[in-house]
Amino acid sequence: MGATVNTVLVVCFMIVGQALTMTSPDLQQRLQDLDTFIQNLMTCESRPVVGLTVSVVKDGQIIFAKGYGQRDLQTGQAVDNRTLFGVGSISKSFTSALLASILGEREDVSWDTVLTDILGPSFRFRDQFRTKEATLRDLLAHKIALENPWYVAVVMGQDIDRSEFARRVRYYRQIFPFRTTWRYNDVMYTLAAHVAEKLAGKPYESLLRERILLPLGMDDTVYLAEALEAGDFANFAQTYSTYNRSGESVMRSREEYRSVKLHLPAAGVVSNALDMARYMKFHLSGGRDTAGRAVVPEDTLRQTHTADFSMPSSWDKVEPYWPVEAWLTQGYGLGWTIGSYRGYRRVYHRGSMVGFTSLLSLYPSASGGVFTSLNGPDTASNDIHDVIHYQAADILTGKDHWLNSTTACTYPRPWWGTRRRTRSTAAPKVSDNFPRDKRDYEGVYGNRATGNLTISLNATDDKLYFSLGLIGRGLVLPTDSANRILLRAEEPLAYIPTIVADVEDKDGDIFSLSLESYPPEPPTVFERGLKLTDPDPTEPQWDDCVSGSPEHATSSNAFAILVFLAYVYCLI
Repeated sequence: MGATVNTVLVVCFMIVGQALTMTSPDLQQRLQDLDTFIQNLMTCESRPVVGLTVSVVKDGQIIFAKGYGQRDLQTGQAVDNRTLFGVGSISKSFTSALLASILGEREDVSWDTVLTDILGPSFRFRDQFRTKEATLRDLLAHKIALENPWYVAVVMGQDIDRSEFARRVRYYRQIFPFRTTWRYNDVMYTLAAHVAEKLAGKPYESLLRERILLPLGMDDTVYLAEALEAGDFANFAQTYSTYNRSGESVMRSREEYRSVKLHLPAAGVVSNALDMARYMKFHLSGGRDTAGRAVVPEDTLRQTHTADFSMPSSWDKVEPYWPVEAWLTQGYGLGWTIGSYRGYRRVYHRGSMVGFTSLLSLYPSASGGVFTSLNGPDTASNDIHDVIHYQAADILTGKDHWLNSTTACTYPRPWWGTRRRTRSTAAPKVSDNFPRDKRDYEGVYGNRATGNLTISLNATDDKLYFSLGLIGRGLVLPTDSANRILLRAEEPLAYIPTIVADVEDKDGDIFSLSLESYPPEPPTVFERGLKLTDPDPTEPQWDDCVSGSPEHATSSNAFAILVFLAYVYCLI
């Protein structure tokens, strides 16, 4: 069958001193059917899975916690309910929970406190309006609408601390006017973590462990970068970029974990089925630990579960196009997406980082939740997460199943006949020769927000190489365009798309390289000779001509909405 099943269905066992038993024969049978359903799903020819972990909670109890497949294809070791998986952007909910814990102890700050009141007058954004008005709520609900340089800042990593990152935020450019358009932004959660550090006087890593993980008994939960530094990968899932039934696979390098150290608050938490079950119970109980003690004030935590800003709903799955209301989006809260499933309120978040993909769903009115995580490949991972969550949600809410073993393998077909187009575009063709001397490209190119890009000529093989961030490195290649080059990453990032860089020259010399991104993200511009080894003594001028100031926002809101709708249309 190509997948090794390990551990047993959690029907009656001891965890944290509590005996967990089924409340009814019907529930026990449905969970056994869920186990069979997942085992069948692991055999789908169209979407092979290396390893999978699942946990389900109901009425304050862990009713299901199991591993499927393999955590390491080379050793043949199986996944169990304590195998560690990266939870990706579900980490954002840990950051909002931590902040809820801190805010609950203080009367002088809230979700709506202006950031400069916490970080001080030296903190600023590029424009006056954001600087004077932006709050924690704006950061966590993705209302800041600044650039999110995913590959350059997060994937390749930045060798700076969060204090320096907060200083560099002033150089981040606007995508949409402030508070006009929901725009997902990973790095703003790093800024939110810095706010937590300022308020509580300790590093984020320590605060999260002391205030959330330890009180909840999440003793196995760690951080990606710390796991790499410790070299401890006991019962740690290995990720894979490709895998098929014939046994062919491509393993991803754990060196990638280095890049997530700074941005841990956005995507760097690692956990397992049992610990994540405890985490779900914490949220469903209004912020209490397994003994019923309050870890976070309930009213403060509940605000994170409340939709704060509308967001695109292009992925909704509703009747009559679908057999049931499988997916309906309401908006984004503080580290959570808010929606519904078959009439039941759903609080959830996806996660994807360094080859792991995850999904966590809470159903507050049903007092239940589901967590799943995969270690690859990620080509159809969202579909796998979705069908397991649908099946488990039907059990939690007492609904009849609408998926079966056949439609689980074909999902989202037949309801969606074709896949949506990706945002990828064809890169320019590689040329045989550069249009100028290779030495002309050598040098250090700086970007004040993200760091340095270095290009050097290797005397041994006469090839140009680039290095960017903590782990970004690879070949520089010529194209059939005189003003374009390609940056082709090598391990550990050989899987990422080739980056197109536009070359700008002044007076015959190369002045800057603009690394293209996916619209509406702007290119990341690296200027030659702009070094960042020392703090920049200069300040950018207020950029209110393109900012979200009240005067400008009135005239630009309609344009921003039109641009955003065009962007969403391109995703369809």
